[in-house]
Amino acid sequence: MKPNTLLEKERVPLITVSEKKLTVLVAKDGKRYCAFCPELDLVTELDALPETVQDIIEAIRDYAREYLENISLYSKSPNRAHHLPYIKDIASCKDDWELMNFIEVRYGRLQL
Repeated sequence: MKPNTLLEKERVPLITVSEKKLTVLVAKDGKRYCAFCPELDLVTELDALPETVQDIIEAIRDYAREYLENISLYSKSPNRAHHLPYIKDIASCKDDWELMNFIEVRYGRLQL
């Protein structure tokens, strides 16, 4: 039986992209890489690029966990209260893949 070419053309994969809620800025500083999430004011610095990006993801998850454990304090703190919508989004993620769908990673140069 000959396949229906019209149906085959309709089966094109569709990739959807979530709205980005967090930004991670990555820059090389000498021999080290620095990752900064401005919305949550988190920074990590390591020797290798992939590990630096993974480390900021872990820092974001850890901070969200800590925030929720201390929500009555953090949600009233002047420097942390505005983090709550981000924390709720992070907490809704089942794994790092879902979390990465909320994050836009941008690469640049560190200028002092």
